[in-house]
Amino acid sequence: MSYHEEIKKHFNKEKLFGKIENGKWRNSAISYPHILPEDKKNLNLLPTYRISLEKYLENNRKQIKKHIYFHHLNSSQAMCLNFFYPLIVEKELDIVLKYIGFENEEINYDKTSFEKESDIEKSFKNYRATNFDFYIETISEKRIFFEIKYTEQEFGKAKNDESHNNKFNAVYKGNLKFIKTEYHEPKAFFENYQILRNLICISKNSYVVFLYPNQNKKIKKQAEAAKIEMLENVVVNNLKNLTWEEILNFTKQNVKNKKIKIQLKDFREKYNV
Repeated sequence: MSYHEEIKKHFNKEKLFGKIENGKWRNSAISYPHILPEDKKNLNLLPTYRISLEKYLENNRKQIKKHIYFHHLNSSQAMCLNFFYPLIVEKELDIVLKYIGFENEEINYDKTSFEKESDIEKSFKNYRATNFDFYIETISEKRIFFEIKYTEQEFGKAKNDESHNNKFNAVYKGNLKFIKTEYHEPKAFFENYQILRNLICISKNSYVVFLYPNQNKKIKKQAEAAKIEMLENVVVNNLKNLTWEEILNFTKQNVKNKKIKIQLKDFREKYNV
């Protein structure tokens, strides 16, 4: 059984919410135990911060658009919000900085956000920009982009077609300074599309974090290969590969706020990490 299937089997809606009907995938007539009804998708937010987080999402709805599968219990967007939002609102996000090696940095909370657009792609108005799941900026202007994974079975690829080639030539070709030359051609780039459109955001003071479960072997293998095979040596340490288990344990050990401790306990039980 794949990790994806194991986690879907792990979810128990009745244990989490009491008796509740199964939700449907897209327009299918078939319902599934790991999917919430569309009108109850906010139950995917853990209860300790649910009301506060709902208000936050409403106030920031222009920037933070819920993904089409937000009502799935294995939504990585909901997972990201459930973990990082309490650390923002309680001003304990410095724990994450400490874990990834920036102990002496100070968070700029005004510039830290969810669904951060890639600045490189955003400057090209004719093309949709990559959205990073989470973003931290420090007072000293270190920039840290997070790509969050849960049960996804791979980093995405792209078709080697005319529209993608046009975007490659317009947007990506001139921004491959820190990417090894074998990925400077469209075919290789599109085979590793999601990874590379993230990695091009790496620079001297910019970092990318891939955050995934230790048991998601396919994602872990791709993330580790990216560090070894795709980046020039001068910036290889600007890619941080972290597991949910590691960051959750460290946060639990160092967090002070009691509400966050409850949130982390619920987080671990829900997501089985």
